[in-house]
Amino acid sequence: MIDPPVDEALPTRTQALASSLWAAGGSLARYVLAGITTLILTRLLEPADFGLVALTVAAQELIAHVAPVGFHDALIQRPRLDRAARDSAWWSTALVAGTLAAAVIVLSGPLARWFNQPRLAGLLIAASLAALARALSMPARAVLARRLDFRTPTAIRVVGMLLGGAAAIALAALGAGPWSLIAQAAILNLTGTLLIWRAAGWRPGRWDRSALGALWRFAPSVSVFTVLVYITANADDQIIGYRLGTGPLGYYALAYSLMAWPVRDVLGGVAVVFYPVLARFQADPARLRGVFLEGLQLTTLFAFPTLALIAIGAPRFVPLLLGERWVPLVLTLQILAIGGLREATMMLNGVVYRAVGRPHLHLILALASTPCYLAAFVMGLRFGIEGVALFYVLAGALLHPVSWWLLSCTIDLSLRDWLAAIAPAAVGAAFSSAIAALVLGPARAALALPDAAALVLGGLVAAGVYAAALWVMRPPGLHRTLDAVRHLVQRRTSAYDYAKSAPLR
Repeated sequence: MIDPPVDEALPTRTQALASSLWAAGGSLARYVLAGITTLILTRLLEPADFGLVALTVAAQELIAHVAPVGFHDALIQRPRLDRAARDSAWWSTALVAGTLAAAVIVLSGPLARWFNQPRLAGLLIAASLAALARALSMPARAVLARRLDFRTPTAIRVVGMLLGGAAAIALAALGAGPWSLIAQAAILNLTGTLLIWRAAGWRPGRWDRSALGALWRFAPSVSVFTVLVYITANADDQIIGYRLGTGPLGYYALAYSLMAWPVRDVLGGVAVVFYPVLARFQADPARLRGVFLEGLQLTTLFAFPTLALIAIGAPRFVPLLLGERWVPLVLTLQILAIGGLREATMMLNGVVYRAVGRPHLHLILALASTPCYLAAFVMGLRFGIEGVALFYVLAGALLHPVSWWLLSCTIDLSLRDWLAAIAPAAVGAAFSSAIAALVLGPARAALALPDAAALVLGGLVAAGVYAAALWVMRPPGLHRTLDAVRHLVQRRTSAYDYAKSAPLR
C-alpha cells in the first residue's frame, strides 16, 4: 500500500502535540521578546507614540491578515492540495492585499487630518507596505500548516523579532519616536516572508481558472468575517484615539496587548494548529467533536489561571515592570483579563466552522455581534478607557449564548460535554487565584513583603494549588496529552493517534 502524501495523511495526536508545542512555545518566545522590547521602549517612548502607532494597527491587520486569510484557510481546508490551487491563492492574495494597501496609501492624508495627527500619514504608508510584505507569504504559510510544520514559522518569527526589536530600540534611542515601532514591524514582516518562501520550497506560477472558482467560493465568507472581527477589534482604538486622544489610547492599547498574550497570541497559535487537524477529520463528526473538546480543555487549562493571575497581580506588577506612569492602565487591564476568560472558551469555534466547510456560520454571528460591540464602545466612552473595556466585556457575555448555540448545532455538541471540558480549568483557577489574592493582600501586608517578592511567592503558591487541583480532578485531555508527550519523547509518533482513541466526553 502506498503511503499518502505528508500533506494528506491523517494527523496523529503526537504530531498535533508537537506542532502545538512549537506554536505555543513560539508564542511564548515571541511574547518574552516582545515583552523585553516593550519594557525597553516604554522607557524611551511616550504613551502618545504608542497611541499614534496604534492608529495604524487596523490598516496593518486588514492588509496582512484579513485580506489573505480566506485564501490561506481555503488551501488548508481542501481535502487535497495541488499546484494550481497554491498558485491561484497567491495571485488572489496579491490582488486583494495590494488593492487594500493602495487604498490606505491614498487615504493616508485625509485620515491624518481626520485624527488631527500630521505624522500619521507617513506612518500609515510605511505600515501598509510592511503589511503587504507579510500578506504575500500567507499561501506559503498554508503549505507549511498542512504539513503540521509549525517549527519553521516559529523559528523564522523569532529571528524576525530579534532583528526588528534590536532596530526598534536603536531607533528609539536615537529619537525616532513612533517610527521605531513601524521599523520593527517592517523588518519582522520582510524577514518572515523571504524565509517562509524559502522554507516552503514553492514559488507562485500561473493561476488556474477552475482553482480560482473553488477558492473564491470559500474565501469571501472567511475574509468578510475577519473584516468584521477586525472592525470590532480596532474600533475601540479608533474611537478612543479620536475622542480621548493618543495618550489614553496608549494606555488602552498596552493593556489590551498584555491581556491578549494568553488568549490571542498563545491560544491563537494553538488554534492555528487545530485547524488543519480538524479539517482532516471533517468526514468523521464524532471524532471531530472529540478533538474539539480535547482542544477546548487544554486551551482553558492554560488560559484561565493565566488570566486570573493577570487580573489579580496587575496593581503590583504594572508599576514594578512598566513604571509608575503606566499605572492608569491597571483597571482596564483587569477588566479585559476577566473578559478574556470568555474569549478563551471560544478560540476554537471559528476553526470548527472553517474545518467543516461552513465559514458562513461565523460570518452570520459576526454580522449580528459587530453592531452590538460598536454600540458598547460608544456607550462606554463616557466613562473613559475603563468604561470602553467594561462595556466590551459585558457585550461579549451577552452574546456568548448565541455563539455557543451556533457551535452546538454545527457539531451536535451538548452543554454537558462543553461544561465538563472547561470545569477542571475553572475550578483550579478559582482556587489558585483565591490563594494568590491572599498572598498579595493580607499576607503581603502582614509580612511586609516588597512587591517583587510578593509576586514571586504568590505565583509559586498559586501554581502549586493549581497543580494539586488538577491532580485531584485528573482532566482526561491533560492525561492524554501527557501520554502523548511520553510517546513524543520516545519518538513513537504513530502510537497514540486521534483515530484510535476514544473521544473526550
